Amino acid sequence: MVEPPYFYFPSLAIASGSATLDDVTRHHVVTVLRMQPSEKIMLMDGLGNVAVGIIQEASKKSLSVLLGDKITHANLIPKITLAISVLKNANRFEWMLEKITEIGVSEIVPLISERTERTHFREDRLRQIIVSASIQSKQSWMPILHPPQKVHDVIQEAKSVNKFIAHCSDSQKNMLKKQDQDAIILIGPEGDFTIPEIDFALAQGFTAVSLGESRLRTETAGVAAAVLMKL
Repeated sequence: MVEPPYFYFPSLAIASGSATLDDVTRHHVVTVLRMQPSEKIMLMDGLGNVAVGIIQEASKKSLSVLLGDKITHANLIPKITLAISVLKNANRFEWMLEKITEIGVSEIVPLISERTERTHFREDRLRQIIVSASIQSKQSWMPILHPPQKVHDVIQEAKSVNKFIAHCSDSQKNMLKKQDQDAIILIGPEGDFTIPEIDFALAQGFTAVSLGESRLRTETAGVAAAVLMKL
């Protein structure tokens, strides 16, 4: 039996009975998938809630569904926060964002460090990438995307039980492992963190970790860290 396709419906928690879905969902359901009344779709809000929607009307102007019972999934445990430098190449940052969403990180903090070459991004586009990746991977919880933050602020405000920093400087490091408690990891820009940034993190209780023997691009390091900590 083929599972119904998933779609994003941010008002799911407060909706009941019949609901009219947005134009993006309508286009995909009606025009792309050519679904008909009485067929089922799955709706999720990214906050743990999932429900079946039975199509009532499917036309070029409107898509309405009858909502079934909601199922609320527990939040992700442990919570994994990836604090990673914004990249000069926007496409690489977007690729990384998609993959770490699929893997199941809880929070994403774009970092601004001394060697970060780009300090802003299109937040609306990145949020849509997160939505699409969450739907594709059938994640009931979507990661929180924070505004860009300075690395020193993130270091000082980190409240996770386990705190890590991945860097390329020669020093004693342990291999990053799967986490069973809330954790945050810092990953620097193309030119790596500066020595003062690394020293500051270590002084604030962060532990230096390795992601393997190869020197990785920032976006690859983000994906590798997510895999090691989650899977």
